[in-house]
Amino acid sequence: MDKRFKHTLVAHKICPFSMKVLTVMRHKNVKFEIKFIETHNKPEWFIRISPLGNVPVLIIGEEVVLSESAIIMEYIDEITPPKLMPDDPLQKALDRAKFEYSNEIIRNLYSFIFSTEQEKFVRQKECLIKHFKWIEEQLKDKKFINGNELSLVDLSFVPLFVALNMLKSTLPCDMLKDFKRLKIYGDMITSLPCSKTGRVPDYEFLMIDGIKTQNTVLYRSNPCYFNNDSKPQGCCFFRN
Repeated sequence: MDKRFKHTLVAHKICPFSMKVLTVMRHKNVKFEIKFIETHNKPEWFIRISPLGNVPVLIIGEEVVLSESAIIMEYIDEITPPKLMPDDPLQKALDRAKFEYSNEIIRNLYSFIFSTEQEKFVRQKECLIKHFKWIEEQLKDKKFINGNELSLVDLSFVPLFVALNMLKSTLPCDMLKDFKRLKIYGDMITSLPCSKTGRVPDYEFLMIDGIKTQNTVLYRSNPCYFNNDSKPQGCCFFRN
């Protein structure tokens, strides 16, 4: 490969924004190398190339560096036809707004999962329900967010449903049980091959380990489900 066009992705294993980029790169069959870093112990070389200190970062060749998941996703889409982003300027702007919305709801979900304070936990839960209602309405009479064709927006939502599936497989609670269209949509996009290869094999283990290690509300409320103890009927996942 010409070193000018070599792609190296710098990521964190459970970062949902890294997962977004990985999902797109897998979908587009892009050849790349990957370097995983620990965000609590960032290496000096990473700090030098990432002004904000955030992942993901895409290094192109030996000098060009792209940061921010949406920017990297669009770049990958542009260089690997057929494009998933629309050509129409207005629709493209609308899709970029949806990227930001997906970022917000994913941050909301991760704050819920890793919250150590009860008040914040409840507040994030309430925000999630509002988001779920909004997306449920957007999916009315549509297969995907923008219609019947897969778009880059859909791939940007993959980490949301991967994390929800992780919770569902651990706890006897389905957060989407009251959102039929959203549940079908989530099952559909997480069944895509790129969704399965766009995350590390030990993703679920790492997420559960983080939930336990940080002594989150989720863990304190339901320790038996994380410790392989005998399981009670139901859990306090969505108790008021």
